[in-house]
Amino acid sequence: MGYILTETIHDMAQEVSALMKERLSIRGRDLAAKLRHTGRMMPKRLKREAAYLAEAVQLSENPRLLKMIDMARAETAHRDCLEFLQKVDPADRRKGVALGILASLAMTFLVVSTMVIIVLVWRGYI
Repeated sequence: MGYILTETIHDMAQEVSALMKERLSIRGRDLAAKLRHTGRMMPKRLKREAAYLAEAVQLSENPRLLKMIDMARAETAHRDCLEFLQKVDPADRRKGVALGILASLAMTFLVVSTMVIIVLVWRGYI
């Protein structure tokens, strides 16, 4: 029973970890390492759920601590994380990043142009 439970928890964590790599392009060797690099890519509640899965993997390594794992919560955490990660579109994320950079550049250009015009009017050239 314990071996099956351990394998189930490891499989759930692997599945979430693989989707994080595929959809969010997060690197790391396991789920706990990937969670440290998520930043604001995942909602806080889902990061907590994924952290519970990572903790469950750690607990499942020791047969005595295996009893501390709430399997219902682990399954719920797994389902919620998969639900969110399957909705993430990597192409849309890249487009959003590109648009953010372009908007920043446009705003910078607008501010610098306005400052140049103000200085030229103030000095009497325009």
